[in-house]
Amino acid sequence: MKRLASIAFAVLFCFSLCGCKGENSGSDRRFTVAALGFSSDGALINVFAETVIVNSEDPEISPEARVISGTGATISEALDKIGACLSRPILLNHCAVIALGEDMTSSWLDKICDYCFKENRITMSAYMVSVKDPNMLLSRGSEASVAVGYDIMGMIEQQSERTGIAYNSRYFEVEARREGGKSVFTLPHFSCGEDR
Repeated sequence: MKRLASIAFAVLFCFSLCGCKGENSGSDRRFTVAALGFSSDGALINVFAETVIVNSEDPEISPEARVISGTGATISEALDKIGACLSRPILLNHCAVIALGEDMTSSWLDKICDYCFKENRITMSAYMVSVKDPNMLLSRGSEASVAVGYDIMGMIEQQSERTGIAYNSRYFEVEARREGGKSVFTLPHFSCGEDR
């Protein structure tokens, strides 16, 4: 009887394992962030997330990119507003570019760098760039890849390889200089046709 009970328990245990679903098994759509843009109008921060929407149910459907924005008193609040517009959580692991608006104050730059450092889902190898209007840049549409953020990353890397000039604008490089007491940084500047 004891043996029969243990076999029944083992069979039930195996069935329960087979019925378990992983956290991501229901995620047929993922909202991957290719780039984050930041601008400020003083007390509030505007965050622009260039999301790449991938439909894993149908591989025939090409990924699409779109920019979603949120404004808040903190970066977390603005990102929460962006997340509230989506049916799935945003994934920051593949963020290639952090675009800073020209109106960025040193106080907001500190908050952005601190947030990126504490938010371990944002890769420290993301490029930081300067731009007049992050929303306009990220909304222009991609030329060579699925997202503008990945295009910018490719341009910086190609230019660096071609010229031999290291731009030292990856987040971890900026953060190291910032932690070393520097408050002025040289970042690659991108502009849209209308910005010139």
